[in-house]
Order: sequence, then structure tokens, then C-alpha cells
Amino acid sequence: MSEASELSHIEEGLQQFAVEIDTIQLDPANARKHNEKNLAAIRGSLSAYKQRKLVIVNKNTNCIEAGNGTYTAGKALGWKWIAVLFVDDDPMTATGFAIADNRTSELAEWDQEVLSQQLDAMALPGVEELDEMFTDLIEAHQTPEFNPTGLSEQGKLDEMKLIHCPECGHEFHNK
Repeated sequence: MSEASELSHIEEGLQQFAVEIDTIQLDPANARKHNEKNLAAIRGSLSAYKQRKLVIVNKNTNCIEAGNGTYTAGKALGWKWIAVLFVDDDPMTATGFAIADNRTSELAEWDQEVLSQQLDAMALPGVEELDEMFTDLIEAHQTPEFNPTGLSEQGKLDEMKLIHCPECGHEFHNK
């Protein structure tokens, strides 16, 4: 493999999974899009906290099933190595997992009380893009009408609303 300094952006426990970043590729059929605000936040997170999760790659195609944003941000940061878990998925499993991986995080919700306590106690890490993401989250959380799911109290979708994801900045309509 490479010198430890070339892997310093990968958490030590994951360095054994490092492969040359140019040996894998984005999934050309990835349904999840990463806008610049999202990629900036990912770059900020990687700069502040290193790579702490494996990118999931299909060993038959070398296409990423989960972690396209991490890969794209890593390339932009000039990474030569990235930590990967290779899986042996058939096309149906690969597609199903990729969609499930992206969608399950969207279905989670914040514990507002705990989030408020954490945000109040947290110091910004000093990485511009990440600080911007945290500031956006703090501001969104302080807005009384903050509703990351777009669901009404009855669990029904409100009329067409533009929703901003406080985690990644993605904008989408709830219909």
C-alpha cells in the first residue's frame, strides 16, 4: 500500500481497506444527486473528521453502491486513496441497496430536544463548509415552523412546500 501520510485522511481503523481512488467509479445510474452545497458539506466533514465510513463498491463492476458523495468529495480534495468495502451484488441487489441506503436516512427525524442541547454545546470545527452546514442547521432548528419531513401533525404531506434538508442542504418539493 502507500505511506501512512497518504492515508492520513482515512481513520486509522479503516486504512486497511484503502484502495487507489481511481480504481473505482461513480455509479452512472445513481439516482441520488449531490448539489454543490451538499458536496461542500461532505468535503468539510471529511476535512474535519476524516473518512470514517467505508464506501460500498460492487466488486464485479467497480461501481459505487453507497458513498458516491464521499468519493466525489474525496476526489475534489485530491485524495489518491479511499477506504472501500467490496461486495458481490447482482444488479437487482446493487440497485435496491443503493436506493435503500439513500432513502433510509431521509426517513429519520431529529430528536429536537437532544439536537438543541448538542447544538448549544457544540463548538464549530473551523472548516468553512462544515461550519456553514452547522450554522444552517442551527438556524433551521431555531425556526418554529422547522419541519424536515414535510409531514403535517396528522402524518400527511402538506401542500407543495420547498423543503431544505438541514443535514446536506438538498432542496426538494414534498410531492
